[in-house]
Amino acid sequence: MNMYYWVVILGVVVAAFSQILLKKGAMRPHISFIRDYLNAPVIIGYIMMAASVVCSMIAYRGVDYMTVPVLEAIGFILVPILSFFFFKEKFTKNKVLGILLICVGIAVYYML
Repeated sequence: MNMYYWVVILGVVVAAFSQILLKKGAMRPHISFIRDYLNAPVIIGYIMMAASVVCSMIAYRGVDYMTVPVLEAIGFILVPILSFFFFKEKFTKNKVLGILLICVGIAVYYML
């Protein structure tokens, strides 16, 4: 497997964890408007999101332009799974259906 595929997957995982951190930071009560945006989970989350963008830019050097967005769709699967573990969010029928449709779309892309 091309090294750049691993860079895409790394970027997806980093982006998913950054979304978890951003939500964690947003859920905390804050004293002021400034502290809503300048707290550790939010700052680290934005840094991680920027790192995932850099990973995507690097990945485009060695992966087909149509493949990167398909692989980044894995993030839509990973975020609900992480939310289940970190926030105890339940899987609804619509979430499961959405995840299944994303998996089918990824499978169809690679079969064609």
